[in-house]
Amino acid sequence: MYIRGRIVKDKFLTFSVKAYEIELEKDIMPKPGQFVMLWVPGVGEIPLSVAQYIGNRLMELVIAKVGKVTTYIHEKFKSGTRVFIRGPYGNGFTVLKKAKCLIVAGGCGLAPMLYLIDKLIEQKCTVDVVLGFKTRYDVFYVDRFKELGRRVLITTEDGSMGVKGTAVDGMIRLLEEQEYDMVYTCGKELMMVSVVKECLKRGIRVEASLERYMKCGIGICGSCVLDPLGLRVCKDGPVFSGEILSKVEDFGKYWRNPDGSKRALS
Repeated sequence: MYIRGRIVKDKFLTFSVKAYEIELEKDIMPKPGQFVMLWVPGVGEIPLSVAQYIGNRLMELVIAKVGKVTTYIHEKFKSGTRVFIRGPYGNGFTVLKKAKCLIVAGGCGLAPMLYLIDKLIEQKCTVDVVLGFKTRYDVFYVDRFKELGRRVLITTEDGSMGVKGTAVDGMIRLLEEQEYDMVYTCGKELMMVSVVKECLKRGIRVEASLERYMKCGIGICGSCVLDPLGLRVCKDGPVFSGEILSKVEDFGKYWRNPDGSKRALS
């Protein structure tokens, strides 16, 4: 069942990434890490992580211009546009209490982490953050994370802002200096593979949010199944523990096409 909403604010975060604040007709109360399906009649439907849920039925979504549906949204959606949402779906992050936590995010993987850090702070956690980008032109949300995180480390691959290197490099630097109860990660899957491996090697709990092509979002169609465990990203995830991901052969290697066939993950 779709919930109607209305865009009350939209703004560019980077040249190809926009944030949309949506006022919903009904309160959906998502958990950090859960996602919604945004339907554009006559164009298509896409899954989107909840970037922020402010209360009073206000939700923020971050949308990168990468395909047909997202391009249409970037070009046509503006303040006042009516939208159709269903969800929230899936399993989100484990929100610890009074814990030392580290968030490691890259690119648009920052989106669900903003909502997560809000909830961690509410539970009296101390949170350090590593945000990784290719270049300074891709940077967004840094000020908002700095308002909440105890320490925020910025990395860029070309060294144009912050520390030169990757989010993984930044994570290892902090792990050498500080002990953490949990690491949360979201971003490019190959980055998350490195994060999960490093955390498991060190005996640190880790959770990662995966992205896959989704048709239904409710575990029926099988388009997001992970081999060999048969886990559905939309239903069993999108957030998985490092222990589970260590048994998933597809993690960091394969992605399913709309017809269900596999292709190598780039």
